[in-house]
Amino acid sequence: MENRKEKGLLLSWKPEVSVWDYEKVYSEIQNGKKVKTTGWRTRALQEVKIGMEVFIMKLGEEPKGIIAHGHVVKGPYLENETYYVDIEFDKILDYENEKVLKQEDLMLKFPEQKWSPQASGIEIKETILPELKKMWDELVKKDK
Repeated sequence: MENRKEKGLLLSWKPEVSVWDYEKVYSEIQNGKKVKTTGWRTRALQEVKIGMEVFIMKLGEEPKGIIAHGHVVKGPYLENETYYVDIEFDKILDYENEKVLKQEDLMLKFPEQKWSPQASGIEIKETILPELKKMWDELVKKDK
């Protein structure tokens, strides 16, 4: 069996222009549910696999950074000439009151990765994903 490194998926969310019901999903996850959301635009197509790790980068107004984690449960699929994936979230941070993985810190630590994608749904390089997962796990453990 071939030992393949995993890539992740970085999706972006801009509250000022998005229709994602962040507050509802956040509340459900706080109540112990895993929440599936549909219709996240993606540019990465061949890289996307069911079960792939996903991080959500909040853009727009500060704070900018990674605020959520989950896994791909469907996709990519085509609707109206745009590709989408469905995500099941396991953790979302309250970005107004909790620490997030700040975009500027990620840019300094991993300059070879794009952290300001022009479009949602780009791959997280396989050389970065293990360290990013570790940083996320440490952040959310402090939160408990």
